[in-house]
This record gives sequence, C-alpha cells and structure tokens, in this order.
Amino acid sequence: MQLRQLHHLVLLSEHGSFGRAAEAAHLSQPAFSRSIDALEGSLQARLVDRTYGSARFTQAGELVLARARELLADAGQIQRDVLQLEGLAIGSLAVGLGPFAASTLGRVALSQMAQRHPQLRMRMEVADTATLCERLHRRQLDLFIADTRDLKKQPGLKLARLPDLPVSFFVQPKHPLRRQKQVTLDEAMAYPLAGPNLPTEVAAYFDRQAQRADRGVFNVTCDDPGTLRHLALTANAVILAPHAPALDTDTPRLAALPIAGFARMQTHYSLVTLAGRTPSAAAAAYGRLVTALMGPAKQAAPR
Repeated sequence: MQLRQLHHLVLLSEHGSFGRAAEAAHLSQPAFSRSIDALEGSLQARLVDRTYGSARFTQAGELVLARARELLADAGQIQRDVLQLEGLAIGSLAVGLGPFAASTLGRVALSQMAQRHPQLRMRMEVADTATLCERLHRRQLDLFIADTRDLKKQPGLKLARLPDLPVSFFVQPKHPLRRQKQVTLDEAMAYPLAGPNLPTEVAAYFDRQAQRADRGVFNVTCDDPGTLRHLALTANAVILAPHAPALDTDTPRLAALPIAGFARMQTHYSLVTLAGRTPSAAAAAYGRLVTALMGPAKQAAPR
C-alpha cells in the first residue's frame, strides 16, 4: 500500500468515475485502474464496485477512504512541518560554548539568531571543552564552539577551524601595573591572576614561563567571563581574555596589559559537530552566522 494509491482512491471518490479521476491524476485510465487494483490486492479486499460510468465504494472501501484522507492529511502536514523546520519557523537549537567563545561569540550570535528566527527554540550552555564534548556525544548539543587543542585525537568528531582571535591580559584602567613600561609574568603574579580552564598544552606553556615555584600562574580559575571581568574591576586581578572589539562590548571597559613574552597569543576555536551526522537546518544556519561574524571580528581586532 502506497500513499500514491490512497491519493488515487480519494480522487476516485471526488470525481465519481475512473475516467475523470484518471484525468485528474494525469494518468491513462488503464494505469489508474491498475493503481486501484494494486491497492485492493495489497489489502485483499474489494474497495470499489465498477459499474458503467461510475464507481461505488464498498463498505471496506468507505473505511479505507476515510483512513486514506486522514493519512494524506498527515502526510501533507509532515511536508509542511519539514518546510517550516528547514525555514527555521519551528525547531530547536542547542549550542555549547567554551568560556572564551561565550564572551566573544555567544551573546552576539544568540542575539542575531533570535532576531532572524524568533520562533526557533534555542538553548546555550557554557562549559569547558571536555564537558561540551561529552554532551555532544550524548546528543544533548547540536554543536559546540571552543578551544579544541585537547580534542585532536577524539574520535567521532568533525572539527571546522574558525579564524583565530588575539588573546590578551586585561586589568582595570587604573591598575598599578599600567604605570610600568614593561611588565613581566612574575610581576603580574603579585596580583590575583585569573583565567578560564585552559587546554593542557596552554596551561603547561604558562607554567614553564613563570619563575615562581610556589604556585601556578593562574591562582584563580573561573569559566564565567562576567566573573573574570568583575575580578579585574574590583580586586585588581589580571585576567586573560580574547580581544575582539567587534564581538565583545564588555572587554573595552578594561585595559590591555602587555606582558613580556606573551605578545602573540591567539584563540584556537573550532566549530565541533558529530562526524557522519547531518546537521539540522538551525545548526547549519548557526554555523554560517558564526563564520560570518568571525570574519569581520578578525579584521577589527588589533594586531
């Protein structure tokens, strides 16, 4: 039994004869009759009594006709729903973001998606890369954006590299270290030094540069960008953050603090999805939006 055959049965009821129904279906009358015959054969029941010039439905035919109308209506609704889903009039999107990505891309991308697709259900989570990876594998996220230096050997993932953004140390504008012409890492460590959970190789690099052996470089670790900014503004903390003026309206409230030996730090963002899985229309649209946002952001960032 096929939907096409059920559609032919409905046409037969609407037009009353095989000839007119065949014309409406753009088929020859023999081909149309074979379709009805095949439907009766699959159901093993006579649905239509053929009489000269007309067709009369049997009791079984009336039953099948009623169900056929329901099934065809449901099929039409499925098609409309898919079209709406592809057009982002319905559907959902679950995005994960690393803390740096949240502070740069997160707000801007979420705002633009909400403006463009006001009916789309969206959820954004901020977490470390390992947690985001686990949630993606569990299908709790459609995609995530984070530093992926620790994910090079992870199976089952598809990584699409995004443009790098400069990363700098920041302090509040009146911080004592801003009076110095040059600041060393050990001098910065005289103050609270705060940053997010860093990839293993990045954290190890910082620790190798420090002369002090009594503590790690970052004595405050926090994955919430707002809290890091608050520490810089209220506790004279030196914080590590990406520098992307086109994407982030909060960091300019702070002042960049050049530290000797750390002049060319950059993000290493990737857009991560499950390998072999077709992205939803919403996920694909989000990926295109992020790529578009990152282009001008890279150009606007100071070199």
